Amino acid sequence: MEQSTGDLIGRLSRLELQQAKLQRNNKHLRLMTGALLLLCGALITMAQTSSAVPDTLQAQQFLLRDSAGKVRGAMGVTSDGAVGLNLSDSNGRTRVTVDLAANGTPGLDLFDQDGKMRATMALGDAGQPGLGLYDSNGHLRTSLDVPAAKTPGLAFYKEDGTPAWGVP
Repeated sequence: MEQSTGDLIGRLSRLELQQAKLQRNNKHLRLMTGALLLLCGALITMAQTSSAVPDTLQAQQFLLRDSAGKVRGAMGVTSDGAVGLNLSDSNGRTRVTVDLAANGTPGLDLFDQDGKMRATMALGDAGQPGLGLYDSNGHLRTSLDVPAAKTPGLAFYKEDGTPAWGVP
């Protein structure tokens, strides 16, 4: 009887830890969703302004600040012609970037709470898609791509970056 009670307490502790982790992840998701909604709301509001306000607002960079004045988002054009949107957490760490390179290739990058890239999705010059998943050290661990006029590929990499398995 004592052992089964101990097992139940252990299982309950693990469930509580998992619930706490899910709650933290949910909080981050809500913050990112809120930032996107705020940006969309601002754009819609700007689109519905009266005729007393200019129809066009022009700049090379737009900044989104929180109530404390911290930059939480930025959208702009770089000197080489690339366009990007950057969303940051309350600690100022970049968490999401959406960019369009000067040559027109789009990309999306997702970063963890330590600022390390964990996932990326992009299109190459000829429109070939690619997806990369990274470990907590920032090393590529999984890639999926569809090269132009070739067979799609899936690859898994060891922690040191050497291929572990791949098709084709």
